[in-house]
Amino acid sequence: MKKNTPNILKLSGLAILLLCSILLVGCKVVLPNSYFKAREKTQKILAHNGFKGKVQVKLIKKVFLDSDGIYVDYTYSEDTYDNQTISLDDKITFQLDWTVVREEYETPGLYSQTYLQQKSVKKEEQKLFKELKKQSLGFDIEDFSFKDNTLIDQEAGNRRKHLAEENRKNGKHDFYGYYQIPYQTMIDEHIVTMSIRVSDTENTSKKDLKKAATKLDARKLPDGEYEFYYFTTDKENSANYDNSGYISYTFNIQDGKVVQDEDD
Repeated sequence: MKKNTPNILKLSGLAILLLCSILLVGCKVVLPNSYFKAREKTQKILAHNGFKGKVQVKLIKKVFLDSDGIYVDYTYSEDTYDNQTISLDDKITFQLDWTVVREEYETPGLYSQTYLQQKSVKKEEQKLFKELKKQSLGFDIEDFSFKDNTLIDQEAGNRRKHLAEENRKNGKHDFYGYYQIPYQTMIDEHIVTMSIRVSDTENTSKKDLKKAATKLDARKLPDGEYEFYYFTTDKENSANYDNSGYISYTFNIQDGKVVQDEDD
């Protein structure tokens, strides 16, 4: 019996240590009905804020002590006017009593950029991509897409907000009015950049992008702001602040002609 005493003490010590660790980290046990409650609460909050689609809860974490709360990962989806189901992933944090601080500001993430997922926009992207692929610019065209400008241009964000408000007035409520923005309108209102990704070679530089812009036949391209860009492994020459290897050159097309910035 005496020989087993040290082992018993050791096991008891480990059990106490494990219990302390659990208390420090916080309880994360979630009951099955919590998923139903999280979905119901989240859907009610979003609907009150103008988002009347469906909510599916993917994950719940209950945390105590340092960061008290119920952390919910969810997918929000809406059926749109052009017969698509568009889904967005986001998170919401409840307090332990299932209330949300400033719940009037809860919205599904990136809902204001869903206009880029319209069928008509995707169709136009493919059309312009095929047009660009025909041209000889000195490198391959890998992709074409409309890129939202509003994160870097506050005025563009204000114009997009106004378009959404007008949509809601006219009964177009998909994603709180932000979905049903025609591609021509988003170009005319300068809320997007026409973004052209080109292939990277060892010798490609920003000067090559500028030279390619001079070769571009813009007669079949819509007016607006464009950019050529690529990602390089030579990060020392990256123009991006986070040193990601992103190299770009921006220019405009007006009346079927390329207009370059003289200061660039």
